Amino acid sequence: MLPFLAVALAIWGAMHWYPYERLIRDAELPPGATTAAVGAFIIGAIAVLLAFSRAVPTPWGGWVHRFAFTWMGSIFIVDVLLLVGDAILALARVFGGATTWVSLDLARERAATTVVAAAVAIVRALRNASLPAPVRRVEVRPDRWPASLDGLTIAVISDLHIAPGTAPGYVRDIVERTNALAPDVVALCGDLVDGSVDTLADAVRPLGDLRARLGTFAVTGNHEFFSGALPWVAFLRKIGIDVLENDRRTLSVGDTAFDVAGVPDFMAGRFGSDGAPKLADTLAGRDTTRPVILLAHQPRQFDEAAALGVTLQLSGHTHGGQIWPFTLLVRLVDRRVAGVYRQGRSLLYVSRGIRYWGPPMRLCAPHELSLLTLRAG
Repeated sequence: MLPFLAVALAIWGAMHWYPYERLIRDAELPPGATTAAVGAFIIGAIAVLLAFSRAVPTPWGGWVHRFAFTWMGSIFIVDVLLLVGDAILALARVFGGATTWVSLDLARERAATTVVAAAVAIVRALRNASLPAPVRRVEVRPDRWPASLDGLTIAVISDLHIAPGTAPGYVRDIVERTNALAPDVVALCGDLVDGSVDTLADAVRPLGDLRARLGTFAVTGNHEFFSGALPWVAFLRKIGIDVLENDRRTLSVGDTAFDVAGVPDFMAGRFGSDGAPKLADTLAGRDTTRPVILLAHQPRQFDEAAALGVTLQLSGHTHGGQIWPFTLLVRLVDRRVAGVYRQGRSLLYVSRGIRYWGPPMRLCAPHELSLLTLRAG
């Protein structure tokens, strides 16, 4: 744990040192402006550490959380723009387009351009995340999907990340919009919460009003385990949500049956072997002539699912990258970032998530309330 924290703190420090060097020192800001900028950097950096520690109680915790993660997203965008600027200057130098590597005029022009571009990107990203998640309607054609189940609909809600400061009204709005779609199944694909049951119960409780013809099912994501998975599983079941922990259910439409299965998050085993995902055991003994839909939070769980003949896996976790170009980094962990993927005779659908984690921002990675329609043939 200590090596991880040391690396994380070093990266966090570097993310502040870099804009300090380029925007403040190179541009030779006057003393007053330098003091104000350095003060903002210190306040923002410390706020993020407090937010991660969850040391600030409500109601202040919600405000600290929002400010801190807005700062984190903003500093990331600034760093990206500065990297792009350095790359352009390096190319100009290589090809003879710049006679000097850094001059005061160039540094100040670059600082002003970076600040304006960052402000535009930050405002756009904040606005994108603040709007209700649009409904993304997707038709998928699973292999050997029965004609009698043609048109079955599944509403996929993933990565809601209810946190301190999240209003119950926000969650109720998602519930009402989902119910208006009249889905056959609702699939809650993990990372619903960022906090304890004691802190977030009132905000989460409206999820119990989700309605689907065949049922509402959920699985745990990694953030449930960070927040106390066992109490959350008990709470979700108490409000009427069927949490699948290495479980499966058989559902019927007329004379045709299919299975819905669910496994805990890929990382769950780190919190105790009893909570680890056990997909092979979950599917053992089932009628293999029936299709099976699997809820698994992380797309990386798809390799095993495809090997075991799962018809369709529903996942989230990636947020589609959330803030470009973070998408490129996400692809280093799993190439399946958003949308539909096929492996053998199995399909995977990865939701970009209905909300956000950390920075309340979305840039070139829109959030979504997914409605899948399953088609035969």
